[in-house]
Formats: sequence, structure tokens, C-alpha cells
Amino acid sequence: MSTGNLQPLVFALTASLAGLAYGLYCFFHRWRQQRMVQDTPHARVRSAAQGYVKLGGRASTRSGKPLRAPLSGRACVWWTYSVRPRGRGASSWPDGDRGTSDEPFLLTDEGQHCLVDPQGADVESSQRRVWCGESPRMPTFSIFGYSPFASRNSNRYMEAIIVDDAQLSVLGELRTDSGSVTYSLDDEARARLSEWKADQARLLARFDTNHDGKIDQQEWEQARLAARLEVQKEQLRQAPEMPVNVLRKPADGRPFLIAALSCAQLERTEGRRAVAGLALALLCLLAACLLLAQLRAHLRG
Repeated sequence: MSTGNLQPLVFALTASLAGLAYGLYCFFHRWRQQRMVQDTPHARVRSAAQGYVKLGGRASTRSGKPLRAPLSGRACVWWTYSVRPRGRGASSWPDGDRGTSDEPFLLTDEGQHCLVDPQGADVESSQRRVWCGESPRMPTFSIFGYSPFASRNSNRYMEAIIVDDAQLSVLGELRTDSGSVTYSLDDEARARLSEWKADQARLLARFDTNHDGKIDQQEWEQARLAARLEVQKEQLRQAPEMPVNVLRKPADGRPFLIAALSCAQLERTEGRRAVAGLALALLCLLAACLLLAQLRAHLRG
């Protein structure tokens, strides 16, 4: 048999082995997280000990003013987005075609507050939307997220958020930090930049010095410096903050989960995903065995 006739079999075998590896990764990753959610006792913010904990409560912004998701402008406490051009033309977003909020928010349980630093977390959002169009504005009419009036050069948009007052379950490392650390200059500057990115018109008007309709790398560095200077001036006028409890990514590599679900729902969700990963691995293993048998038969023939 010619080499050209074997190429589809080799390609399918390679894809099956890749699916097998991905399925096994999903199974072990989700199974580990499900076990950690199940085995970590649920604690209250009021009485939680320092270290690895599982907490539940309601989400809110620490300033009382909700964030705005960059694409849709929806009110939230956390957001992530991505923009993928389907044709020619590039996105004019400062960070390329994707971004994730890194501003800490509050977890409130029975009147007690805990600050959640979302950097490095595996987040299960409240809402996730995907749509296609020629602008970040969601189409008024769509079929499975696709507008029938969009051109072939339209973009694919994805946006996920955690809404204000959402029920949350968080698995992470709890530490008590002083206000000077929790509300550091770098943290506040990143939060200020997140606010500016949500209003692209004002951002362009202020920092698009060459008037090309985009924020290039040099202009973005100017925006970072401006945010840092603005926050520094505000901090000098403020009184020192009291120590606060902060939930963040564990230093020892254990899972850091933020989910807009109850603890029981999170445990079931991780369990279902572990089973799905195992099922994918078994199907890909079966397909790989069949394809390998066909490949050997062709080579012998």
C-alpha cells in the first residue's frame, strides 16, 4: 500500500492517542479536585483556621461598585473574555484578544467578610456566553450564538462572569494579611486598569496618542504608569487598612477553585467531569486499538 493511503489512518491514530492523553488528564485532574472538595471540611469565615480551607458565601465587590465586563458591560465581580478573529483584521484590545479580571472581591458569610484573590484560580462562572459578530455587542438575533447577518470576517467572542451576590464556593489557602499587603500599589493599579479597559472609548481618548484607533505597547505602558501614579496619590490620602483574611492560590500546588455553585453542586460537577474524562479516554483507547490493527493489516498486505 502506498504511503499516501496510510496517511488518513496515521492521522486518525495520532488524534485518538491525543484524545486518550487528554481524557486521562481530565479524569485525574477532575478526580483530584473532586476528592479535595469532598475531603476538605466546610468552614465559616468567622471561625476558619489559617491554611487550606473550603468556604461558602455570597460574592460582592470590595468597593461596593460592581465591575463591568469588557465586552457586554454586564455588572459583575469577576470576568474573563476572548476575541478570535474569524477572518482578516485584528482585535484592538490592549491585551491582544483575551483578558481576565485580577481584582480581588469579597466573600461574605453570615456578615463576615473574606477577600478572594482570583489570580491562578480554576473558576466556574455564573454565566458564560459565546457569540459571533462584527462588534462586541451581542446580536439581538442569533442561532447558537451565530448571527445570520454577520459577515465571514466577523469575530468569535466569549465572555464569562461571576455576577454580584452570586452564591460561591471557594477552595484555597486562607491567610491574614495587613492592609499594606492586600491593598498593595500593584494590586490597586491592576484594578484601576481593569476599570479603564471596561470603557474602551475613554481609554482610547486618553492614551491613543497616535490616533490609530488602537492601544499599542508603548501607549499601554503609559496607561500602566498613569494608573500606578493615580493609585499612589490616592493611597497617600488614605488611612492604613486593618488586617484582613485573604483566600488565594495555595503555595503547595493544591487546587484553587472558585465556583458559582454550592459545595454539594461543585462536588457533583467535578465528579461528572471526571467520569466524562474517563469515558473519553476509554473511547479513544478503543479507537486507537482498532486503528492500530487496521494499520498493521495494511502494512502486512
